[in-house]
Order: sequence, then C-alpha cells, then structure tokens
Amino acid sequence: MTAPTDIPPGYAIRRHQPEDDPSLLAIENRAAELFRDHGYPEIADNPLASVADFRAMAEGCPVWVATGAQGLPVGYAVALPLGPFFHLRELSVDPAHGRRGLGGALVRTVVEAARERGFEAVSLTTFRTVPFNQPFYEKLGFAERPLETAPQALRDAFHRELPEGMDPAARVLMLLSL
Repeated sequence: MTAPTDIPPGYAIRRHQPEDDPSLLAIENRAAELFRDHGYPEIADNPLASVADFRAMAEGCPVWVATGAQGLPVGYAVALPLGPFFHLRELSVDPAHGRRGLGGALVRTVVEAARERGFEAVSLTTFRTVPFNQPFYEKLGFAERPLETAPQALRDAFHRELPEGMDPAARVLMLLSL
C-alpha cells in the first residue's frame, strides 16, 4: 500500500501489530471521553472494557496505526469489507495528539487502501452534530447517504453501530465514492 504523504511531521502510519492492542484500547477510551462535552456522556461512560473487547471489534479487519515518538501508537483506524464498500468501523486519535491532522491522514490511508483493493466506496456511520464527526468527514469528501436508499449491508452496519438506546436520528450514514 502506498504510504500517505500528508502525515504530520514526527508521526507515521503503519499496519497494526498485536502488541499494539493495549495501547489502542487506551486510545479508544481516552478519545471516547471527548463525547462527554458534546452531549453523549454515555459513550464516555461505556468504553471498551478489555483488550479482548478491542480484539473482538477489530477481528478480521485491517487496522492502521498512527505512531508518534519512539513509534508508540497515538491513533488508529479499523476498516471492514462489506461487499463493494470498505467500511470505516472505527477511527480514534489520542486527544493529546488531536487537531494535528492524524485523523485525516488515517482516513486517507483507508481510502487509498480501498482504491487499491477495488472497492466502490468507503462507508461509515457517525454522529451528526459532533464537530469531529459528520463535519470532519464532510471536509474529507464524504456525503450523507439516506438510510432508506442504502444497500442492506450498510443499513445493517448502521444499526449494529447504533449505541443502545440512542435515537437513530442522531447518527448518519456517510459514503465517499471512489
């Protein structure tokens, strides 16, 4: 896979290694805390509980890891093949390394991998009103896809990823055609 050229200085993106998992779990849980200030405390209150939970979420999926000083993980992206779609299942950046372009670099890495693998589009589900969710992905070229016109596989992913008890209207399905 072609390495992205727009990685912030001092960082790199590489493929996941099993020994990354404890760090990635910690990153996921720190990043979840950001939702507390945007009206979704239940996301912060229900983090992944263990490395086994993280591994179950990422099982069978390609995972890319953003690293900082000494090669330590500071962010990651998980993608899942869903028919003609490469579904961005998870994107997390440690808040201590946020707002430096790492999230965008990870998304562009997933998009490039999707192109190389021949997928038609990259899909994802996210929150409508959280600034680092729908507005962030729109800046990267993603557009909302109405759920009622989406293929069944994407509707299923949307409902699988909908936090328990949450109004589906708070979430959005997005696509980036390749």
